[in-house]
Amino acid sequence: MNIEQYLFYIAYTLLYLVLAILMKTILNFRSGKLYKADEQIAGGNMAVGFRRSGAQLGLAIAMIGVLSGSSNSDFVNDLVTTASYGLLAVGFMLVSLLVTDRAVLPSVNNTEELKDGNLAIGLVEFGTLVMTGIIAYASIKGDDGGFISSLIYFVAGQVTVVLLVIAYEKVFARKVNLVQSVVDNNLSAGIYLSGKIIAYGLILQSAIVSQSNSASSSLSEQTIEFATAAFVGMIMLYLFELLIDRFIVTATKASDIIKNDQQVAALQLSLAKIGMALILGMAIL
Repeated sequence: MNIEQYLFYIAYTLLYLVLAILMKTILNFRSGKLYKADEQIAGGNMAVGFRRSGAQLGLAIAMIGVLSGSSNSDFVNDLVTTASYGLLAVGFMLVSLLVTDRAVLPSVNNTEELKDGNLAIGLVEFGTLVMTGIIAYASIKGDDGGFISSLIYFVAGQVTVVLLVIAYEKVFARKVNLVQSVVDNNLSAGIYLSGKIIAYGLILQSAIVSQSNSASSSLSEQTIEFATAAFVGMIMLYLFELLIDRFIVTATKASDIIKNDQQVAALQLSLAKIGMALILGMAIL
């Protein structure tokens, strides 16, 4: 590795740093009427910390997709292209927060809840932001990535996450209100839902990558394939959760974990689902 390559790596790392600072500035402005984020984080408000951590991690994951794509022979053009996709990823992170506030958890103001230290909502926002980064990574990565396809997959990813939450609300409706439990700062519910959203994002990214590698698929065929993968992924997550309940987290059930706020069991269940999704997404779909 020569000195020129090191300089390239430093330039791209500095670009990520600039984008991260830009996103932090926008998030500070967005929440500025209610609190100063730096003061909240310094004071130990972990709920605000989860939002910021999810945004930074999601942006980094998205940038990996940008850097994994094809590059131009000219360094300056490549840097400009990377910066453009990076700005798009920042936009994805910000819109994802709006979707979480208005559609995933519509009954409360998430920013106010974070100020009050609602860890469950902070965890759900962390999950949706990381999932958004995963979707952005998949849609931008590869030679066929483009602004339009990235936007389409981002919108599709956000819609399917909302549908996922609605579906699991119905599954748990008789035993526990999943979303209301998150609003009530049930930490187990936040861990559970955050883990499920990240796991679902891992499954969706495999569908996106496989479509980008497809040589001749029309838009309608890609839409059908993505919708099918989203539906099958939702079913597979549910079935694997039953298996994890039966053979790994054997002492309790998912509904009881949320109802009784069993945080350790919720963490084990969520990480096991993410592990299953990694295998399912990378090796099977």
